[in-house]
Amino acid sequence: RPRPPTTAQIAERLDEDEVFVQILSTAGGSYVWAIDRAHGVVGVRSALTESDVAELVTRLRATLDVASRGRRAPAFDFAAASQLHEALLKPLSATLAGKAHLIVSTAGALAQVPLATLVTEPYSGKPGQAPWLIRQLAISQVPGASAWMALRQSSHGASAALPFMGWGDPQFDPDGAAPAGGTRNFRAARAVLDNPEEELGRSAFSYAQMPALPETRAEVQAIAAMLKADPGRDARFGKDASRDSVLRMSQSGELAQRRVLVFATHGLVPGELPNLSQPALAMAGVAGGDADPLAPLLTLQDVLGLKLQADWVVLSACNTAAADGRAEEALSGLARGFFYAGSRSLLVTHWAVESDSASLLTTGTFAHQMAHPQAPRAQSLRAAMLQVMALPQYAHPAFWAPYVLVGEGRR
Repeated sequence: RPRPPTTAQIAERLDEDEVFVQILSTAGGSYVWAIDRAHGVVGVRSALTESDVAELVTRLRATLDVASRGRRAPAFDFAAASQLHEALLKPLSATLAGKAHLIVSTAGALAQVPLATLVTEPYSGKPGQAPWLIRQLAISQVPGASAWMALRQSSHGASAALPFMGWGDPQFDPDGAAPAGGTRNFRAARAVLDNPEEELGRSAFSYAQMPALPETRAEVQAIAAMLKADPGRDARFGKDASRDSVLRMSQSGELAQRRVLVFATHGLVPGELPNLSQPALAMAGVAGGDADPLAPLLTLQDVLGLKLQADWVVLSACNTAAADGRAEEALSGLARGFFYAGSRSLLVTHWAVESDSASLLTTGTFAHQMAHPQAPRAQSLRAAMLQVMALPQYAHPAFWAPYVLVGEGRR
């Protein structure tokens, strides 16, 4: 529980090419503060209210969480993206000029979209040529100024000795396998947590029927190879990609020896399974799992008990809630849990990802890191995004923008 930092303390922690931006939307308007080493703090007020922001975000989300539709995906709402940038970031143009890394703290509806999808001027053409904000700046997201200060301080500590550990393609059905889909998407009928007919909720869902994710095996193996790890030793798949394997490695101290941790599986939000009251990651099913659908899950409570020293934790999974804030609150909870456990940064998704483009984003991020060891993490994600958006089939931001870097974006 660090004390809130002063603007001078924040400025001292920033590099010359970085800027810290805090955005707060209220019923009376939006307030934006930018801090850098040259200008100190600059504040502006926008007439855009909290409800205005929520309406624009809803419009954006309706054209972002659409990867599963492929060519039938709706056109991106450039007007909403431009209006948000015009109101919130354009007044800070003088402070942002010449910067390479935007560190941003947002709350409420604005936390439901990656700022990479904002456009810096009005535009109505094809996505591949759009003036995306990510073309100008690498972007990292932080829960708040105090959390960011604590993470930046921890970044000076020694890195873990071993490069990698990953979990992917978990076998949800301990006695077989479920069919795979083209997106990492899971939409169970949402449980009514206060339903007195608890057994009815349990019987309506079978954990074993969750869509399998065989393509995540190749993704985990590719990241392991890039980081010069041994996939046979440093990755768990199928029945071995279990909650118990994660907890055992934490208890033995092995987990704290890994610089990069990857969980390539479904992400679940509270209410998505019967009696699930906290965010969780879906791991391999266990015998008798239908009696307790929560038994295979790596929950937030589990995460808080892990012992980590990781530079990266990658949650290459999907957030499945509608744009009502529930998925973003769950993401924030998992992020804080991994930070508390000892991670410095997370790579996480805002919506259900299409598997091929998601794999290109994660492997591209680590390929850039290996080729440019001193590059900031946020710049490595930006490089991967630009590479993926250059492919015509993935020019729509539904494919190149789902991942955000949360936490310490510097190397």
